[in-house]
Amino acid sequence: MSISKSPETPSVPNNLNPYLNEIAERLFSGHAAVMIGSGLSKNARRHSPSSPDFPDWAQLGDRFYQKLHNREPSADNRYLSVPKLAHEIEAAIGRPALDQLLRDAIPDRDYEPSPLHAKLLELPWTDVFTTNYDTLLERTCGSVTSRRYDVVVNLDDLVYSERPRIVKLHGSFPADRPFVVMDEDYRRYPETFAP
Repeated sequence: MSISKSPETPSVPNNLNPYLNEIAERLFSGHAAVMIGSGLSKNARRHSPSSPDFPDWAQLGDRFYQKLHNREPSADNRYLSVPKLAHEIEAAIGRPALDQLLRDAIPDRDYEPSPLHAKLLELPWTDVFTTNYDTLLERTCGSVTSRRYDVVVNLDDLVYSERPRIVKLHGSFPADRPFVVMDEDYRRYPETFAP
């Protein structure tokens, strides 16, 4: 399988074609999974113009910093690690407050999945892995008729799931376990969530 261009396909630099052809070959032979991060959420459709933006990692860190220090970080007071800030919040005010801060910062229900979400899930991935806490991918499943995805949020879901799956690596709204966000969560991840 090779990438063919249609009139609406943007121009792709020739040096990328071998890589795209390799991905297409793996994808259409049933040997490709995809990893989704927060950038895909920024393509979601707002319910209203007043809906807050999805934060990127640095903006989430700024919110954590503001919660801890009651001020915005300045050029002089930058933090080095978002997971360390999350750990400091957990130590200061508790894990439930940290989880609620994530829910408040990420406007999951103020958005709907975009056509890009549906196009992504219509491709024959073996699995879709995501670190996103939002439910945009799960909500997209209802509009994808060519495939049926099992959603895996915790280890118990994994046991009875079938491919293709949407695997929520860091938790999902609403949380049935703590979100993976603190440095300690990442350190313990191989033992706690290795499967």
